[in-house]
Formats: sequence, structure tokens, C-alpha cells
Amino acid sequence: GQIIDTLLNALAPLVASGTPVLAAQKMFLIQSVINFFIHSGTGQAALTMPIMAPLADLVGVTRQTAVLAFQFGELTTAVIPTSGITVGVLALSGVPFGQWFRWMLPLQGIYLVMALALLAFPALTGWVQ
Repeated sequence: GQIIDTLLNALAPLVASGTPVLAAQKMFLIQSVINFFIHSGTGQAALTMPIMAPLADLVGVTRQTAVLAFQFGELTTAVIPTSGITVGVLALSGVPFGQWFRWMLPLQGIYLVMALALLAFPALTGWVQ
């Protein structure tokens, strides 16, 4: 059906940047948004990696950096209301989601800044294992 090619053609200009660092960071932000809807790590990998790996080739980022962006995108699982585990544990403990979210928000901000910073080195050096 050439669907993946169409998606790649549409996503490449949106993700492409002047530097590979910004492209890797955009990939991380995309994975974080997708994590809201698909919080299963294996399900998300099965759905997004066939698109993100060739997208990384198109925007000048190594595939390993794209996988790292995917892994950092999982950091938001603790605060998304669609995660059954998070909501279930909060219900069992009697903690309202709003209170949990306000308590976790500063930590999520730290995670966001750290993930964006940690993506810079592999994007700049062309990190390959």
C-alpha cells in the first residue's frame, strides 16, 4: 500500500532540522505524545519503530539515537491518565490522580530537560554501537 512511504514523506520535513540534535529531540517529543495513546512499550515499538527508523535515516540521525528517543519517551508513563497500571495503583493507594500529577510534575520537568540534553551527545557524535 505504500503507506509507510507516504507517512515518511509527510513526517520528514516536520522532523528535519538544521542540526541532528533538534531532529532527535523532535523524535523524542513525538514518542512522548504517542506514549499518551499507546502506553505499552512493546506495542508502541511495534507501531512506531518501522516508521522512526527510516525517518532517522532521512533526517540525519542514527537509528540508535532514534531508539534512545523512543526509550526516553517512555518517561511520561508515570503521569499519563491512560496508563492502567498508574491509575490502578493510585486507586488502590487512595491517591487522587490530580494530586499525583501535581506532585510528579516537577520530576517530569526534570526528566524532560535531562532527556533533551542526553539526546544531544549521540546526535552530535553519530552514536553507533
